[in-house]
Amino acid sequence: MVELSKEFMRKIIKIIVTILIIGAVGYRYFYYVDFKNKCYIKIKPSILEFSSQNIKQAIKVLKLAVPEEYQKLCGHVNVINPNFACGGFGGGCYYGENLEKKEIDISTANSGYLGWTAAVIAHEACHAIQGQEKRAMSESECDKIGNEILKKVISY
Repeated sequence: MVELSKEFMRKIIKIIVTILIIGAVGYRYFYYVDFKNKCYIKIKPSILEFSSQNIKQAIKVLKLAVPEEYQKLCGHVNVINPNFACGGFGGGCYYGENLEKKEIDISTANSGYLGWTAAVIAHEACHAIQGQEKRAMSESECDKIGNEILKKVISY
């Protein structure tokens, strides 16, 4: 009976370790979490961007360099899709079909500059805000934000 108990405990430990590993991988690659600022963003899997670290690091750059745009991102975007979208390999899109989903598309797999990725994220978050506020989609408004992000990141 003691042997059965040890074998049972080994199985339980293996299950717990497996769950922890799956959870850690999921967190590392598919979520940006900032408990202090109540910012929770899911990052969808991508066939082009094997690691979501570019996007996660760009969000951190945005947080440090332009906190007000970071707060807007956190309040208006719940999902980032890093797959190829209408913006090509260096841009992004906001489709706005489902306002509840709060999703933006960011295709920056080939971008080696985090400042550019941060600017694209802020630009698309701007469109998400326009859509959620039921305003006209203004490229000039969002381009201005993207340009300001680049300036601040460079000077940071």
